[in-house]
Formats: sequence, C-alpha cells, structure tokens
Amino acid sequence: MEQETSNHLENSNVISEMLGDERTDKIDTKLGQVEATKKDVIEAEQFTEPEILNLAVNNVGANTEEDNNSIDSTDKCLGKQKMEQIIVSSSEEETSGTPEKTVKRRKKRPKPKNQVTMDRQKKMQQIQDVLSSTPLDLEALRELAIGDGGLVKDELRRKAWPRLMMIEHMEVTPKPALDVVKAHKDYQQVVLDVKRSLKRFPPGIDDDYRIILMDQLTVLIIRVLMKHPDLNYYQGFHDVAITFLLVMGEDVGFEMVETLSITHLSEFMRPTMEKTTYYLTYLYPILHRANEKLYQFLIDSGVGTVFCLPWLITWFAHTLSDYRNVVRLYDFFLASPYLMPMYIAAAIVLLKKEDVLAGECEMSTQHFILSQVPDSLPFEDILVAARKLYEEYPPDTLQEEVEEYLKKKAEEETLEKQRLIERRKKFDAKKLPYRKLMDAISHYVPFIPVQRQKLIKIVAFAATVFLARSLYNYCSTPAVEFVAN
Repeated sequence: MEQETSNHLENSNVISEMLGDERTDKIDTKLGQVEATKKDVIEAEQFTEPEILNLAVNNVGANTEEDNNSIDSTDKCLGKQKMEQIIVSSSEEETSGTPEKTVKRRKKRPKPKNQVTMDRQKKMQQIQDVLSSTPLDLEALRELAIGDGGLVKDELRRKAWPRLMMIEHMEVTPKPALDVVKAHKDYQQVVLDVKRSLKRFPPGIDDDYRIILMDQLTVLIIRVLMKHPDLNYYQGFHDVAITFLLVMGEDVGFEMVETLSITHLSEFMRPTMEKTTYYLTYLYPILHRANEKLYQFLIDSGVGTVFCLPWLITWFAHTLSDYRNVVRLYDFFLASPYLMPMYIAAAIVLLKKEDVLAGECEMSTQHFILSQVPDSLPFEDILVAARKLYEEYPPDTLQEEVEEYLKKKAEEETLEKQRLIERRKKFDAKKLPYRKLMDAISHYVPFIPVQRQKLIKIVAFAATVFLARSLYNYCSTPAVEFVAN
C-alpha cells in the first residue's frame, strides 16, 4: 500500500507540472475514483482487464459538467494516458504481490426483459401473420410448427391444426343416439380404455367436467368407427383422440380424428399388425447408419421394437404425462411426413446410448431402459436431431434394409417354430406308453366317450391312491416285525 501511495503521489506531481497546481486536486479526485472503480470491478470478477480500463475511463468522464468544462480536450488526453499507466501498473502489483482475498460477491443485476418471452411473442405474431395471409403459405406454417416452440399455445393450434391437415370446411355431422353408440361392438373396450386415461386429463379439473369429457371422448371414438366400419379400434387410439378433444373441442376434434384415421393412423387400424411392424422396423436401419456400435448392441440384446410401439401408434401421447410436451409433438407430427415418429424414436435411443451401453446386453434390461421416456427430456433438441436424421437417411434409402431385416426375422421365427415342434414330438414320445395303456382300457369299457373319460380318470385316481397307501404301509412298518418273522 505504501508503494501504491508513492506511485500515486509521483504521478500526481507529474500531472501537476503539466496542468498546474490549481487542477491537481481535481485530478487526485478522479484518480481516486479510478482506483475505487477498478477495485469494485475486480471484486465482482465479471470483467477482463481491458473492460476494467474502459469502465474506469468512462467513470472518470461521467462527472459533472462543471468538472468537464474545467479541462480542455488536450488536458483530457494527457490525463487519460496517465490514468492508463496507473491502472496497468497497479493491476500488475496487485496480481503479483497481494494474496487472494475472500470477498462477498455482488448480486447480479436483473435482466431487462426475458429473451424467451420476447421470442415467444415474436413467433406468435409470425404465426398470426401466416394464418391471416391469403392465400395461405402452407410451407411457412409447417416450418413454424416444426421450429422451436411449435405453435406456442392452443389458441393458435385451433386455427393452425386444421390448416396443416388441409381441412378447409368442417362438416358438422349429427351425433348418433346413445343406444346406438352402446350397441357398437367396440363400445365396452373403448369405455375401459377411456377410464384408464385419467392422467391425460388436465390436473385439477372438476370431477363433473372430467366425466363429461370422458363421455364426449367415448362418443367421438365410436362415431369415427361407425363412419369407417373397415377400420379396427386399437388400444392407444383413445390417447390420440383425447389430445384433439382437449385442444379442438368435441365437433372439430371429431373431424380431425376422423381425418387422421384415414391418413396418418390408417395403417395402425388394419386387421393385422403387419404394416405397423413394417414401420417399427425402420428404427434399426436408422440406428445402423447413425451409430453402428449401438445398433449391434441392441441387435445382440434381442430387444426388438416392442418398446417403441406406443410411441408410434399414439404419437407419444400414451408415454408422456406433460400436456405441453404432447401438444408440442403433435405440432411437429402434423407438419411432418408419416414416418417421422420413428426418426424421433431413433433420436431418443441415440440420446440414451450411454445408459443402453452401460446396461446388460439382455432383452428385459434393455426394454426397461429404452421404454422410459421422462418428460424432462430435451424434446426441442430431440426434434432437431430427428429432422436431421430424416434429411440424412430418408425412408426410401432404408427400404431395402427394412425388408432384409423383416426377412431375417421371419426366418428366425420359422426356425423357432420348428424347434418347438421338435420338442413337442419328443414330449409326446415319452407319453406314448401311457397313452397306449389308456387306449387299451378305453377299448374294453362299453361307455360313450364322455363317460369313458370320466371312468378312466376315476380308475387312474383309485390306482394312484392304492399305490400311495401301499408305499405308506411299507415304509411305516417297524423293522422289529421283520426280524420277528
């Protein structure tokens, strides 16, 4: 501190000689302000050395007009040069000579306005502009739905979702009578699934209102099935339907679900799961190209694709609990090709690759790891990765590998069936003597087949009891009796 004070006085004397004694006090005051400012900045640990210099100089120049007017432009330049020398030399001395001190950090100043809120408002305005444009720029609307944050809120989704599905005119069809709905072959199954979907309803809603929504959902699904009797209901269809019911309402929601059932979801509503299995198989060709090590590990584990079946057929609505994540993904799906859910599935598997590779290479273990999709996952990053995967490996380039994979799986299933048949034959061969005996007994029993089977069971039971009793008597006879005899 004594060295700093002497340097300070020496520099003050130099400036006094150039500017005059009457200005020395003012310069001293300014230099003291520089040192105080510099010390505060270093303690805050927020700036580099050049920033410290700029801040100190700016503070010196931020005095009253009376002080500024008292020094002409030439004096300011000279004073600034001396201040720079003092700051640099003082900084070097403090860095080399003074030990570290524990200082209390200042609280960060509040940011002026949340950038996220500004971006959100900007995107909402962009969506409004596109929706109000004539003619509608469908590609621009798709990009907004795919981009960060999607369509932002349900108010905009009510306007944008029908446009994305190219539904221009909504035809409000009358609802069928309740007795007609109850008479449908899938009614009981739909009711059971709707009752199990309580987590999909907004938390905290009134019980009476939730019951109303459940009734509306049941009727909505049955109306779709009645209008398209060639379609088959599957468990998970209700998860899709409830999303559109909550966002669009009952009537418009029915129109959109009905359209989806003959477009995006049509292959899942066929009598067999052949096409669904075909779509699921795209997961492995994507992984094969994106990460061969992870691909081979999953193939060796035999985990298959069952873990991502609900992801595909419900668009993650059955898997996720957070309503915001579900509708965000629906923004993305409605603006994307039909197979995009499988690219999102691949992006999730790639995101969890460390957990996968750290686990045991076994089916049940890997199924448990992969089937867990928490709402805390970074879905915006996942969507970006999925879109990149789609651009790098489009479906038409994977089709041949998908067919080869399915062919190989079919051959493995055929071999497994043959092994089961062989094991069954060996088992039957061991039972053959017993069967011959039973056939011989039944040949001499003059009863009809049903009575004959009952008699054979009674005889077999009696023989078993007799044999067991004989063994018991033999084992329980005391050894003394044998000796006496």
